[in-house]
Amino acid sequence: MENCVKLRIKSAFSEIPAANEAASRWLAERAAPAAADYFTNLAIEELVTNCIKYGYDDSAEHFIEVEVKLCPDELVVTVTDDGRPFNPLEAPEPDIALPVADRPVGGLGIHLLRRMSDRMDYARSDGKNLLTLRKSLTVEKTGATKP
Repeated sequence: MENCVKLRIKSAFSEIPAANEAASRWLAERAAPAAADYFTNLAIEELVTNCIKYGYDDSAEHFIEVEVKLCPDELVVTVTDDGRPFNPLEAPEPDIALPVADRPVGGLGIHLLRRMSDRMDYARSDGKNLLTLRKSLTVEKTGATKP
């Protein structure tokens, strides 16, 4: 069985659920832990939504590519888009101490992905953003996957 799947998602919100379903089905076929499915779905939901909302200056059809790679001890999710340059590693941390009503909108999805990832890398190459997220899938003595 291949350890990598590539999804090509149109830049439309209506395309996100099908992408999440395809990723979940692919991970289930490989008996991936629930943490891998949750992380992958969160990454697709948040990062593709951000690309669609903020990445493009035109109304042309764009495609966002998501590659999911399942290794024995690690999950790697790479999102590639041709939107305006945006490095989420440079985005400010949200002030989660503020009451919800006083917080500015946005930033929590990237914050969650930063916290859940073991490593995030960003590059801008050939007019495209490439964001790679890595999540350890090692099983600890408790039998649970690493948070």
